[in-house]
Amino acid sequence: MKDQIKYGNTLINYQLDFVERKSLAIKVHPDKSVNVIAPKGSSIQKVREKVRKKAPWIVRQQDFFLSFHPLTPARKFISGETHLYLGKQYRLKLHTDLQSSVKLAGGFINVYIDNIEDKARIEKLLNNWYREKATYHFEQLFKENLAFAKSLHNEEPKLSLRWMKKRWGSCSKDGKILLNLELIKAPKKCIEYVIVHEICHLKYLNHSNSFYNLLNNTYPDWKATKDRLERIMV
Repeated sequence: MKDQIKYGNTLINYQLDFVERKSLAIKVHPDKSVNVIAPKGSSIQKVREKVRKKAPWIVRQQDFFLSFHPLTPARKFISGETHLYLGKQYRLKLHTDLQSSVKLAGGFINVYIDNIEDKARIEKLLNNWYREKATYHFEQLFKENLAFAKSLHNEEPKLSLRWMKKRWGSCSKDGKILLNLELIKAPKKCIEYVIVHEICHLKYLNHSNSFYNLLNNTYPDWKATKDRLERIMV
């Protein structure tokens, strides 16, 4: 059966199964789904109490798996198709023009190209445009959080950007923070959350209680922001 509990601003949905066993077990899967296996005869109220007690751990596991979650579906690069930029939906409009360029105007991302059937070229133009925008916005947000980063690391951390299929970002033990260029499609608030999340890894290269205590103190509404990122980008 399907059931759910509320933990702060987060709604935890789970599949509940009753089997012959002595104790309750909770599994969080890579797709962030939750499976609760309870002893036969257990009351729903008791099960919910136990799931609620484990809610912080469940959210941490889902947050970890979110780092590897698939991103937005593949695009066809045709006029009328919607594309995200900083959390807003824009329609793609293709124009035949000898001078290739990409311009944002009104509710449209306008792509000017000599051959509107050349989907590979359109994708490349769009990705170059996204990279240019990401470089500007990510670096600005990173600078705004640089003082915090320096307080956690002996040397100034280095920021780099790359297209990635399985992660929003990463932090290495030598202080290198890598962000997925795909994040330029998310709201600025969500981009900042990922940046702060990775900066916290400068001190704790794990998802321990200490890491989450630091994240909670630094970015108190991170759970709601993470949920927003997930709703928009997956």
